[in-house]
Amino acid sequence: MNLAIRRWLPAPALRTLVLFAIAALASLAFVLLAEEVHEGAADRIDLAAALAVHRFESTVGDAMMEAASFIGSYTVVIPVVVLTSALAIRQRRRRAAVILALDTVAVAIANWLLKIYFSRQRPTLFDKIPLPKSFSFPSGHSMCAMGIYGAVAAVLISLYPRARITVLIVTTLLVATIGISRIYLGVHWPLDVVAGFIGGVPPLMVAVYLLHRTSAPRTTSPPP
Repeated sequence: MNLAIRRWLPAPALRTLVLFAIAALASLAFVLLAEEVHEGAADRIDLAAALAVHRFESTVGDAMMEAASFIGSYTVVIPVVVLTSALAIRQRRRRAAVILALDTVAVAIANWLLKIYFSRQRPTLFDKIPLPKSFSFPSGHSMCAMGIYGAVAAVLISLYPRARITVLIVTTLLVATIGISRIYLGVHWPLDVVAGFIGGVPPLMVAVYLLHRTSAPRTTSPPP
């Protein structure tokens, strides 16, 4: 049975199908969540979750969450992208560097447009740090964490396959902590963060797809 499936749908085609299915499901989930948030149907959930996260407030927690939030800002994200791109170029993987750059631009522009479209106001429950002047939905830090740091991880895995597990674990923890930090610091509603994570999935899947295409070995037909 497995052999029959492999013959009917080769591994590259199956991978492509899975990646684009994930991207499509994430897009649908984002639309459904955005509709609930826009109509105010999820306000109670947001408030309860925000208060629950804030119960873990502490001096150490403040420092950790501010550090995580800083790591999720463009002040750190851009240099990380540049450094990763430089590593790719050094290993003669220029296309990987281009893919990462395009992914970064796409995520940043998409988040900016979505914020303007939904124009959701930020929470004013806590005053850990000054509220940014931009809108709240979806969280830019969370979307960048998933969409950009996820793509950075994909590039690093393509460059250093043996470090796959380590890169995946570190990136997962980093992405989750960045998202939680935005709720803890009171600059985003919890569903802003969830939407940011979901919104970062489609560009990440496209980046992974393109990386696999550029790294796949080319087959040459034997001479006649």
